[in-house]
Amino acid sequence: MPRPFVLAFGPWMPDGADAAFSMPFQYEATPVPLSDVLNVYFAQGAYRSLPGFAALAGAGLSAQALAAFTTISGSSSPQLFAATSSDLYTWSGSAWSNASSSAGAYAGAAHWSFARFGQCVAAIDGVHGLQSLTLGDPAFAAVAGAPIGSVLGVVNQSLFVGALTGYPYRVQWSGIGDLTSWPTPLTNAALAAESGQSDLDQDFGEVLFIGNGPKLGVFLQRNGITRALYTGGDVVFDFPPIERKRGVIARGAAVQQGSLTHFIADDGFWVTDGSSSTPTGTTRQAALDKWFLNNVNWDAVDTIRAAWDSTLKCVVYAIPTGSNTLPDTLLLLNPSSGFWTKAAIPTELLWTDQTGTQHRLGLFNQSHAAGYLTASAASGYCETYDLGFTDQMVRYLTEAHPHIQCTDSPTMRANARNALDDAIIYTPDVGRDPFSRTCPFDTCPGGKFVRARVTSSAASAIQGCTLQLEQGGNL
Repeated sequence: MPRPFVLAFGPWMPDGADAAFSMPFQYEATPVPLSDVLNVYFAQGAYRSLPGFAALAGAGLSAQALAAFTTISGSSSPQLFAATSSDLYTWSGSAWSNASSSAGAYAGAAHWSFARFGQCVAAIDGVHGLQSLTLGDPAFAAVAGAPIGSVLGVVNQSLFVGALTGYPYRVQWSGIGDLTSWPTPLTNAALAAESGQSDLDQDFGEVLFIGNGPKLGVFLQRNGITRALYTGGDVVFDFPPIERKRGVIARGAAVQQGSLTHFIADDGFWVTDGSSSTPTGTTRQAALDKWFLNNVNWDAVDTIRAAWDSTLKCVVYAIPTGSNTLPDTLLLLNPSSGFWTKAAIPTELLWTDQTGTQHRLGLFNQSHAAGYLTASAASGYCETYDLGFTDQMVRYLTEAHPHIQCTDSPTMRANARNALDDAIIYTPDVGRDPFSRTCPFDTCPGGKFVRARVTSSAASAIQGCTLQLEQGGNL
């Protein structure tokens, strides 16, 4: 007689998926970790189908997008900027317009950083001088006297330039409230304008990311993290180190979510509030760091990008895996639960877009076209760990019931094996019976270890499944 085992889908924990999950005697649904997920995200207590990428009409650039930035104009309308290896662009709503100081003015740029400062947008590429555009103007122009660096940020009322030419650990900041004020550091003019420069800990390496704040800034270097605290007076800013064990692995591998900065270090995923760092990739709800370290293409980590989406309620990383030289996989973290998922969406760039009321994920596909996750979802799934039983008896799966809300026809597949090192051979995908709403397995898979997968392309909630298991012998 089959007996029901009710499973609640727990976190995706690929780092432990080579071990079996021991099923207890049930009085209620058992939270079970997932060995694999695809094309889903987690929010409000359930896995959900992730929308697909849809390119904006006419939104293709002629070359790879190296950076993008959205800000809100004086008319409360979003204004989108993008950068390539030679030019800066603005999006009109139907086409890109070249916003360079002159066509091809920035030839040789390998990366870009943007920042909003007052009614201006600033941009820098590590090769050419600081560029600025007043919102509403058609083109950027060089800021006289500004340093050349690789990363921008805004702390208090000062624009910071980090990783200055020849001094990758150095930061310099503008006069207070004035993007065009760059007096020579340590002069009376600089003291009067509250402008200056500082060499951060050289052992920490290059400044790769600056987290903005009204009083506090966070500077992520390659091997450490430094805090910038506004003090005023002749000192202006204090720069105490807050993390000596880890920094960020690449300039695109960090993103700000409110006052928090999420980032990827050499040992996995972390978040900092500017005072301390907390792991997000290895926790009670996550076991992802080993999977990332083993799967990422370390020769292409400079292509990693990160963004925040307040609709999905997820921090999103785009990473290259295997031999891919551009990102082929999205990793999505729901910070409130600590749950991770992944999706197979190739990109060349992510950025945090703004609509005027919320932040959302913006993407460039590998054909250089900008767009958003607004298309129909691809097929996605949640797959459990191998379930083992303390009596070491074989179980035969007769039918299964997916706990799902969806508008398509979900399917389930299963695997049963007698040893964890046996090959995983799945049953065919089985649809739900229209009357019982269960998935019947006509040829009952049997083994000491059983795993199950729920698949859908239109799920508003995937929460688990019930497996009808009939006990057999010990072989």
